Amino acid sequence: MSDMLKRLWSVDNKSLNVVLWGQAGSGKTFFVETTLKQYLRQSKDKNERFVYISPKNEGFEDYELVLDIEDIPTALSKNRVVRFYPQDMDFLEQDIDSTIDLVFRMQAKNPKSTYIVIIDDAQIGLSSRKAATPQLKRLALTGRSRGIRGIFIAHNIVLNRELEGQVDLLVGFSNPNPTYYKQSIERFEFDPAPFAEPMLERPYSFVWYDMRTKNPILMSPIASKKSDNDV
Repeated sequence: MSDMLKRLWSVDNKSLNVVLWGQAGSGKTFFVETTLKQYLRQSKDKNERFVYISPKNEGFEDYELVLDIEDIPTALSKNRVVRFYPQDMDFLEQDIDSTIDLVFRMQAKNPKSTYIVIIDDAQIGLSSRKAATPQLKRLALTGRSRGIRGIFIAHNIVLNRELEGQVDLLVGFSNPNPTYYKQSIERFEFDPAPFAEPMLERPYSFVWYDMRTKNPILMSPIASKKSDNDV
């Protein structure tokens, strides 16, 4: 298994959360689905669980669909991955928070289990908030010690200051809006400017920035849209 797959998808009580950003069509969803499939083929840990939350009700079509939060535990008893499609946008934030609470309860019942909560279009649930909810703070701040990680997928690198303080891996599929350059440097010590042109020249390429090493790397596309090569 490649170091990238382990770094992205394993829960080791050391790694913090992930921010994965890119505009629509930049390849981020394809990357997440493809790398998770590759990871699951190689990891045989039966205690690993992954919950994908999609406000736009799409993505992860190969995995069991759950429409009601209360059905998540049953689905995860049979599957390593489930996708949850919230049905009422008026209650989206509450559904995300309730799912996080549920994950913590499930992990407490089975301390050997580990969870990754993948929140797609995270800016939808966060953009209207001046502060992260207690549940999102709990995920970001205490998840690591409980074997729980968050992956926040958004349109831009700047998401929420309280959550970003607990992020140590950035994966970007489009250059952030230049208005965010300064904030990116201040919050992550990452300057996106040198990667703007190269990313435009090669569709589906991405920047991999591990904050442990402070060494951003421009990566080639992981695979063509019709292939499923290992990372």
